[in-house]
Amino acid sequence: MISRIKAGKAAAAENPSYQDLVSAMKEGPRAALKVYGDFTERQYQHIKGMMDALEAVLPLEIVIAWKTIEAFHDAGEDT
Repeated sequence: MISRIKAGKAAAAENPSYQDLVSAMKEGPRAALKVYGDFTERQYQHIKGMMDALEAVLPLEIVIAWKTIEAFHDAGEDT
């Protein structure tokens, strides 16, 4: 049981959180894209729903970073 907990903690360190992405979006689109690169499709879909709901009240800098991530994601689906 302890080994499973340790393995989970080790994997979590490599897996970005939603807070990591939001913090990176505050820094700018380039930082946000670096964090986005480590997201799974499921994580992306979850944050997309959240960001779509909050987009109207977010600062412009974060909206620009989010739109950049969306564009990169959509471009990746076309290939």
